[in-house]
Amino acid sequence: MDTIKHNPARLYNCDKTGVTIIQHKHTKILGLKGKRMISSLQSAERGSLVTVVNCMSPTGHFIPPLLVFPRKNIKHELMNDTPPGSIHACHPSWWSEIFSLWFLHFIKHTKLTKEDTVILVLEGQYSHTRSLEVITLARENHVDIICLQPHSSHKMQPLDKAFMGPLKTFYCQEIEKWLRSHPGWASCHRLPNWRTIRKCIQASYNRRNSG
Repeated sequence: MDTIKHNPARLYNCDKTGVTIIQHKHTKILGLKGKRMISSLQSAERGSLVTVVNCMSPTGHFIPPLLVFPRKNIKHELMNDTPPGSIHACHPSWWSEIFSLWFLHFIKHTKLTKEDTVILVLEGQYSHTRSLEVITLARENHVDIICLQPHSSHKMQPLDKAFMGPLKTFYCQEIEKWLRSHPGWASCHRLPNWRTIRKCIQASYNRRNSG
């Protein structure tokens, strides 16, 4: 913390989560006492998983997200209604070169100088800790990286608790609203698009800043 002079605005936490175009979790339902079965509409599709990389400081400075699509080539329509400033990448899985792309995006939005450095808290994954390109970029651009223990983000990752959790809850609620207002469409039409996700991101951001 001495390197950033105990300034919370220069402390960032980066985390990623998976977002599907279908319902991935269910909210709790209130029912009459003794009633064992309660009907609920659900999507019959499996959906595709899009990786969303978010980063934020304790003061609320939000870095526009990176969206990683599980495909080889990008279609520009996929970026319609995404949060302003978002960037994209395509790959069947998560690779270190994609994280390097995000890291350059992070440097661009934090306006780093030798006198005004930042601390970036990450998961201790291989793509974060063993990428020579990322380590070199961090040294050249005055970024101090702190890596958490692998597979511990659900307990130690601030963004996972304060932002990702509410984001998935809000998204689940929006999908349930859509299913109720579009009966019979669950298996033959796309469910809420990036406009809905952007709305949920904003709601989660507002909840984190108000809480």
